[in-house]
Amino acid sequence: MSGKLPDFNRKIASIVSEKHSEQRAAMPRAPKPKLAATILLVRGAPGKEEILVGLRSKKHDFMPDVYVFPGGRVDPGDSRVQAADHLNPRTKAILEASLPPARARAAVLAAIRETWEETGFIIGEPQDYAPYSGNHPSWISFSKAGLAPDLSEIHVIARAVTPPYRPKRFDTWFFMTRLPDAHAHREFGDSDELLDTRWVSLNDAKTLKMHAITEMMIDVLSKYLKTEAAGPTVPYSRFERGNFVLTPFPKDAGKG
Repeated sequence: MSGKLPDFNRKIASIVSEKHSEQRAAMPRAPKPKLAATILLVRGAPGKEEILVGLRSKKHDFMPDVYVFPGGRVDPGDSRVQAADHLNPRTKAILEASLPPARARAAVLAAIRETWEETGFIIGEPQDYAPYSGNHPSWISFSKAGLAPDLSEIHVIARAVTPPYRPKRFDTWFFMTRLPDAHAHREFGDSDELLDTRWVSLNDAKTLKMHAITEMMIDVLSKYLKTEAAGPTVPYSRFERGNFVLTPFPKDAGKG
C-alpha cells in the first residue's frame, strides 16, 4: 500500500479553514507533531460490526464539528499507570519501531484514558492491583471504577501524521479492540469533548460528517476485520513533497 492519494489530497486541502491558514502563515516553521492515540471500539458479530463515534465539540481548534473516534494527546502520566496485562507482541513491535517502550505503552494507555474522558466507556478488567497513586484526575476516576486497563486486546491498525500546513499537528496511532459480549453494552455518554456519542455500523458511520482521515480509518478497519492474521506493518499516512503518501510502517518489517 503506497503511492500518492490524489482524491484524498483534494479533500484534505478543501477543508483547511481560513483561520487555520492564517495561524499557520504566522508561524516561522511547521510545529512538531505531538504524540496522540485514538481507538476504534468494535462490537457485534463478523459482518455486522458497529463502532463508537462522537461529534467533536465546535470549541476545538483541531477538527471541530465532525464525528471522530475517542482519542487525544498522550500525557506524561500515561506511562506510569499499572495495567491488567501487557501489549500484544504485534502492537508492541510496530509501536517500538518508532517509540521507546515506555512511550509505546503510554500511547495505548492514552487511548484508554481518552475513551474514558470523552465517552465514559471503560476498557478494563477486574484485577487485583495497587490503586492508581498519581495525580491525573482521569486516571484517579478510572481507578475508582475498580478495573485495570486492558492492553493485550488493543491492536494497532494505522498511523497518521497531520500535514505541515496545519497550525496544530499530531503523530497519531490508530488502535482497535473488538469488545467481548460482556463489555459491549457498558455505559457510555456525551462529554464536553464529544457530543452525540453513538454506536453505528461501519456503513452508516461514513454517512456522518467526518474528516477524510477518519473515513479512511474506517476503510482500514474494515480490511483489518476481514484479515485472518494481521501482518507486521500498518498503513502510514503522512505528507511528503506536497502530497499525502500511504506506505507500510515499519518500512523494513518482514524483510531479511
